[in-house]
Formats: sequence, structure tokens, C-alpha cells
Amino acid sequence: MSKFFKWYQLYLVLIILSVLNGCSCNDNSSIDNKNEGQQEIIKEFKTGPYSNKYITDGPYFLLKDNKITVKWIEKDSVIEHSIANNDFSKIQENFGFSLDFISLLSSMDTIDYEQTFHGVEKMTIISDPHGQYALFAELLKKHGIINNNNDWSYGSGHLVVNGDIFNRGETVTEIFWLVVKLEQQAKKNGGKVHFLIGNHELMVLNNDLRYVNKKYMMNAKRMGTTYDQLYAENSIIGKWLRTKPVIISINDILFVHAGISPEFVTKGIIQHSSNIIFQKAIIDEERSMIKSDPLLDLLEGSKGPVWYRGYFRGNSFNKEKLDIILKHFDKKRIIVGHTTQDSIVSLYDGKILCVDTGIKKGKTGEVLIYENGKFYKGTLQGEKIEL
Repeated sequence: MSKFFKWYQLYLVLIILSVLNGCSCNDNSSIDNKNEGQQEIIKEFKTGPYSNKYITDGPYFLLKDNKITVKWIEKDSVIEHSIANNDFSKIQENFGFSLDFISLLSSMDTIDYEQTFHGVEKMTIISDPHGQYALFAELLKKHGIINNNNDWSYGSGHLVVNGDIFNRGETVTEIFWLVVKLEQQAKKNGGKVHFLIGNHELMVLNNDLRYVNKKYMMNAKRMGTTYDQLYAENSIIGKWLRTKPVIISINDILFVHAGISPEFVTKGIIQHSSNIIFQKAIIDEERSMIKSDPLLDLLEGSKGPVWYRGYFRGNSFNKEKLDIILKHFDKKRIIVGHTTQDSIVSLYDGKILCVDTGIKKGKTGEVLIYENGKFYKGTLQGEKIEL
């Protein structure tokens, strides 16, 4: 039975669940960079953060017949290595990873669709890094999320990466592996790393490669494949991505990459239902099949949670519509990325916060910090400014 037809059975279940619960790519936004000198702050990334400085791309782990093959680019050549007897020492030697790969693989056997967390006292939110590893890492260092060795130093805090690691920049894989590493380290320290699916993750997973940096297109060809296949379901990062949600909630806050539209709410879809639908019926599905179903078409399109820009464009959105959305989810505010701003933006008395601050340009950016019930914007200079 195809994935599409299985969706209809899933749809009926989700409608029942909703009743029981009471119920970019036009990322062409540009920002004028007024702080050109800030780029001098970013010193670390020239040839790579890995132990072997000759590596310029990878690693890509591919799983087949209970075997793991790893590929990377070193001195413009493809290196291929097979993992035997769970021996990841060569990976440690070349990349400096201190990952528990066995734990990582086993952790992806189950998916948490609910994604609801309470009692979180401190968190930091960053969005849309788009392959700008140096700036991404520098912002995390400046605000105590990681130390100078790129290891977790945030204790029991939560880090939310609000989508769009993929595309545009030349250091996408480096960000992915840093986030995966921090996810493991945070868990051991009582903290948590959350990664949300953005529109660029959906694009790559569904073989829409319009915004992939030419470096990656060329490297995939060298490896005898296509870029989307490097993140297929039989790859470690691809498998990891397919466990990630589109919507989460922490305390009284809803997190989503782009936004929740009024049209979304009228369909009666709730948080975990949306996560199930994306995982089961949208990711890896043919676009023609998605377009043929009205609900899937809405969720995957411009009124859906990974593409919506209505809070910032046009004049049809208003406070009344926002209150209906917040009531639907029983939350007090929504945090989004996706629509680029000069700085963190607060709308409707802080009920909407936008955290896409142009990191994709590789020159400047901010993080959103929550501590003791208050929000701050964290700058590249390490300042904390109350909102």
C-alpha cells in the first residue's frame, strides 16, 4: 500500500484525536547589514572545525544491510570508509566526534509526536542558520550554550534550533553534526536540544534542490549520487531528521518554523497531529500526491507551518485571529523564524516573536534568550538586551 493511501486511514484517526482534544521558496528577504565590522568576530571557521583540516565536506553515513559506510571529501577526493564491529575510531580521529553512534541510532527507533515540555527555566532559541557554521557556533559560544571546544555548557537549559539548517551556505553538514552532538551532550546534563523541520529541510527531503549550495551539488555528483540521497532515510542524518517535529511547545510557548495560519486552525489540527501528518504523509511524498489532497496541500503550502508569512506580510492578519490561534493551542505566545528581520521582532505585545535575524548572510545575527520569565535578545557581542 502506498504512503499516500495509508494517509487516508491516518487522517480519520487524526480527526478523532482532534475532536477528543476539544477541538522559504521565496526566502528572498534582504537585510541591510549595518554592522559589517561584526564579521571580524567570526574567526574560527576557515578550513573546517574537524580534526582533519583537509576535510571540506561530510561525513555522510549510509546504512545498508546492517552495514555503515561513511563518505567524505578530503583534498577534493572522495574518501569511503566502512564501519566494522561498531568501530568509529577513524571517525573520531578525522572529525573529532565524541558521539555515541549506537545510542544515536537506537534513539531514532521511536518518535515523540507530542513534543510538549513543561517547567523549563531557561532556554535559547536560534533560527535559520542556513549553512553558516561559524556564525552559528559563535553566537552559541557568546551566550554560554557551548564552550570553546564546541561542547555543551548550558546545563539543564534548552536550546531550540527553529529550522532551516539546510541550503545557501557552505557549512551545512558541520551545523548538523554540531547539533546532533549537542543533543546527546545536553541529555546527559539534564538539558535538551530541539530541532524543528523548516521549509528548507522539507525541500531537500522531498528532492527540491533549488537552493542547495553548488559545493554540495558538485560533491554529491563526485560521490555518485544526488544531494537528497545523502539525506535519504538510510542515512544517519536523514533518519534523524525524519524523527523531528514541525511544532513543539515549551511551557506556555508554541514553536514553529514559519507560523500558524488562521486556515490551519480552521482544520482543527492540533500539535501532535500536525507532527504525525508531516512525518507520515508529507515528508518523502510526491508533490503531485500532496497537491491532490486538500489538507496535505494546505499544510505543505504557504498557509502551512513551515511556509506561512502572514504575520509579517499583507494586512489581513490581526490580533483577533492571533487570539483564536493561541486559544486553539492553549498557549500565550508563538516563536517563529523563516521571515528575515534586522533584529529579533516582537509583535502583538510579545505574543509573536520572530527569531530569524539574517544569520544566513554569515555576517551578523542574534539569539532569543528566556530566563526567569523574561525574554532577551542576545547579540554577537555577547550582550543581553531585555525585550
